[in-house]
Amino acid sequence: MSTEPLRCLVVDDEPLAVEVIGEHVRRTPGLVLVAGCTDPIAAFRKLEDGGIDLVFTDIRMPELTGLQLIKLAQGRTSFIVTSAYSEHAIDGFELDVVDYLLKPVRYERFVAAVEKLRARRTAPSAAPSADHFFLKSGHEVLRIDHDEVTHISAMRDYVAVHTRSKGRILSLEHLRDLEQRLPAERYCRIHRSHIVALKAIQRVERDHVVLADAHLPISDSYAKRFRAVLGR
Repeated sequence: MSTEPLRCLVVDDEPLAVEVIGEHVRRTPGLVLVAGCTDPIAAFRKLEDGGIDLVFTDIRMPELTGLQLIKLAQGRTSFIVTSAYSEHAIDGFELDVVDYLLKPVRYERFVAAVEKLRARRTAPSAAPSADHFFLKSGHEVLRIDHDEVTHISAMRDYVAVHTRSKGRILSLEHLRDLEQRLPAERYCRIHRSHIVALKAIQRVERDHVVLADAHLPISDSYAKRFRAVLGR
């Protein structure tokens, strides 16, 4: 596991906001402040230069919004949103941000968001065995048998693994990261918020999957691949 500090960039068109978040970065062990930018275009140029692990960005900025900046970054780094407006939260999570912090950003909440990123980056790897995987839940690392899983869903702050005998297991691991650790022959993503265990499917209808314990929507962006997996 890497012990290198996370190199951070703070982006906000308000200088005071840059200073507040910058000070949060400076006082947090394991974080290094590379730069604070009031110009989002200048911030994007720094991203293109590379070497940035984490960006704290506002949403409403002139010339380039925070959401546009996240899209332009194309997954090359992680983002935590800092905004005075809660109505953009869904958009942020759809773009895979680590967390969405409302201003004024309390230091305790800031640290919790950073820990969420660290949980993503240090999640235990899948075991060589083909019949199970490991999941960090709270302070425990749990072994979960693939045959136990019916589906996995993204929630606002967690991912929920639904099992037959243990119910719902919550983890701070992100759905995208967990998907990469799961065997493709057992699971398929059918929606930005849902992964289904193929053995748990009872039937597939036009726009949703029926399981014993849930009806899950199939989004257009995942439908073609899902039906290819099913051989349909």
